[in-house]
Amino acid sequence: MRLVRSWFPLIFQVSAPIPLELLTKLATIGVILIVTWIISRVLGGFMSRAVGKFSQNVARQVRRIATWLIWLIGILVGLDQLGLELTILLVIVTLGGIALLIAIRDMLSNAASHEVVTTYSPFKIGDWIQVGECFGRVVDITWMNTILVTPDNETVYIPNSKITKSIVINKTTLGGTRICVPLKMDEAQDLSEVEKILLEIGTELREELVPDSTPEVRVINLDDHAFELGLFLKINNPAKGKFIASEVRKRAKKRLDAIRRKTLQ
Repeated sequence: MRLVRSWFPLIFQVSAPIPLELLTKLATIGVILIVTWIISRVLGGFMSRAVGKFSQNVARQVRRIATWLIWLIGILVGLDQLGLELTILLVIVTLGGIALLIAIRDMLSNAASHEVVTTYSPFKIGDWIQVGECFGRVVDITWMNTILVTPDNETVYIPNSKITKSIVINKTTLGGTRICVPLKMDEAQDLSEVEKILLEIGTELREELVPDSTPEVRVINLDDHAFELGLFLKINNPAKGKFIASEVRKRAKKRLDAIRRKTLQ
């Protein structure tokens, strides 16, 4: 009986009703959060429609930033209702934000670069681009990476921050991609004959070329013992550049070898 009596006051205190002042503060915080949600939806929608007339990508970014700021203000005002010093809260939030920024700086850099890439659109999904030594077709642009598939069917993940810091070459153009296939010959070869062979090979590969384009042969280098020619072609698919160059060299060697054998006979 003594044990029951000793615990009775404690049970009574725990089950005591919540003070009216605390209920009022909680209700006020709830109202603040609801109002914050309404303002973020209305203001975000208004800014999205206003900026969306110029660019949908910029509109999404502006709406996202405005929503974050409104919610931050609403949460700080709600915490102030609990009697917490607002200055101290701001210091805590600032220090926490700095620590968070340091921890996820690479992620934020990639996310910010994603916004730059999608807003200004230096390339799009399906384009063939070259970033440094990486060359491939863009298959996806995520928050973290730009994903390429190379002509060798390899998947390459390039951080978006590297995209914005590097020189990006977009090889997908309406007029096709121009390639040069160099061939070095010794001085014994007839320049006119080699030029004729290269132009014939270029014509044979017309299915890979841009319509109405004409193969061209130019002298790239010339010295006392050899000369170097270049066969210039405009191709439809940049991914086939290496294959076409290999095909040109292979056909050129076969025909030049055949001419050489006839000469020796």
